Amino acid sequence: MRNFLRSFFPKPKQSPPSPPRVERSTETDSSDATLVAVQSSPSAPSPAPTDSKLPIREPGSDSETSTPHDFNMPRATKQKSTKSATPKGWRTKKKAQGAARYYNDTQGHPTNRAEAGIRSELDSFFNELIPSDERAQSSEPIPEIGAELSMAYIEELGVNMASYELFVVLEIVRAEAIGTITRSGFVDGWTHAILDSHSPTETDITAQRRIVRDRIIKAVTDSDYFKVLYDFAFQVGREPPQKAISMAVAVGFWEGLYEPSSNPWRSANVDWLVQWTTYLKEKFGVVKTGEDGEEEIEYKRTVSKDLWTQTRLFAAKTMKDETLGFWSEEQAWPGLIDEFVLWCREKGVVATGTE
Repeated sequence: MRNFLRSFFPKPKQSPPSPPRVERSTETDSSDATLVAVQSSPSAPSPAPTDSKLPIREPGSDSETSTPHDFNMPRATKQKSTKSATPKGWRTKKKAQGAARYYNDTQGHPTNRAEAGIRSELDSFFNELIPSDERAQSSEPIPEIGAELSMAYIEELGVNMASYELFVVLEIVRAEAIGTITRSGFVDGWTHAILDSHSPTETDITAQRRIVRDRIIKAVTDSDYFKVLYDFAFQVGREPPQKAISMAVAVGFWEGLYEPSSNPWRSANVDWLVQWTTYLKEKFGVVKTGEDGEEEIEYKRTVSKDLWTQTRLFAAKTMKDETLGFWSEEQAWPGLIDEFVLWCREKGVVATGTE
């Protein structure tokens, strides 16, 4: 539980460096130069009598000067532009006009009016989660709340924060990381959840508690919904740009997702969650003393998306067949799971040589 809650306080993100400024060139394209005169080659015959002069158009002159001979002045060749003749910004303007027409055409629909009202109420609800002094110091709506305010809100919903119930709430509000709830995710997520509920007009804390409680029950009765929460946990536990999560976070999440009293990873004779986490601590864990004097375990490896996903499938099979008879070396289980099966046989968790 301690590792599970510690993940609520992630490391602060660093802003990416600003891209270098690109200066625009002020040079003139040579293809735009005006032709002033043409010199004939000495060996080339003259197209006009020797006593006549070829009138030359002065640069910048507005008047046309006719020549006494049928002679075409050579012109500088210009390349045809490969750019579209569409005016700059035309496509963006058309998209904006189309979006405006759609918005205006649908505002009269009762469903859209109801959704707009729900969004407005949820936006006001989010404001109330923020202390009044913080709101007073900001000239614009505050876009997100941090770990302490997020925890206070989740506790108000009455969930067990050391279990999969935490992910029920974070999935609803579309959290992008543990310990942060954004205004947009809160409003969008709760709007969708409320419209799908039995009371699609109620937005207060009582209605939110009811929706959360229904989904908590659903998580242990609907394997598809549990899969949604399980996959979502990996997403919020990952620190971009990393593609894996730390094993400490993974172990904490497994302990929460397979909370022993409500959603245990256990068969008739084997507590698989205990065996799995014990194996990982023995193989990869390093015991250290924390600042508060308590022992902490640091792990020397990470958990990939594939290992995370396959562990859920493996867990489901172990609860149906605790002899591990479903496993074989020819199957495409991750290497760590293969090693865990052998470890279980060596420790006597399952009978050696069971097929």
